[in-house]
Amino acid sequence: MKRKIIFLLVLMFIMKLNASALTYGGCEYSTISRLKSLVTNVNISYSYHMEGNEPYFDVTLTNITPDMYFKDTLTNTIYNYDNTNNGEITITNYKGYSGSYKFYSTNGACYGISLGTKYYKFPSYNNYYTDEQCADIKNYSLCQKWVNVNYNYDEFSKLIAEYKESLNAKDDDELDVEYNNGLLNTIISFYTKYYYLILIGIILICSVIIFINRRRNKFDL
Repeated sequence: MKRKIIFLLVLMFIMKLNASALTYGGCEYSTISRLKSLVTNVNISYSYHMEGNEPYFDVTLTNITPDMYFKDTLTNTIYNYDNTNNGEITITNYKGYSGSYKFYSTNGACYGISLGTKYYKFPSYNNYYTDEQCADIKNYSLCQKWVNVNYNYDEFSKLIAEYKESLNAKDDDELDVEYNNGLLNTIISFYTKYYYLILIGIILICSVIIFINRRRNKFDL
């Protein structure tokens, strides 16, 4: 009898655990799982426009559904499906920050349950990008448009000057190499064109030397 009672108690405890495992705050886990999969389908892209010498970023989110709303953690602004155009919304005029959107459920008993987070981060704009010192060296790292430059203007100018000097030194080295290669190519070309004359000349010179040596040896005898 005691064993039956213990068995029933254990069985009831297991059933209670299973029932708890299938719900979360009155919301079934299957529903939460479905809603979270909807959030994973949300896509984020951004574009930018310039005002003066400062970029402003616009973020576009697509695939928003009526089952969700989200909060911009940077501004604490809340958006829902009614703010979108068929599930698409563009949030404008960010000024080079990073942040995230936290998504929540609007579905009945699941309302307010967290469904996931999407992150955004904008590149750093180089304020020296339009500086006249960068006009002819846009490929240099300190002159590229989207790079984080933490130098003051004097430091920046010094680094630019050093970089240009290194380019000039490199150009001089390349000229020396080109000159040496050109001279070598000229010699090779001349030899290829007149090698038979050169060979005949060498043979004649060697013959004269041999003849003179033989005459000297004969004279010594």
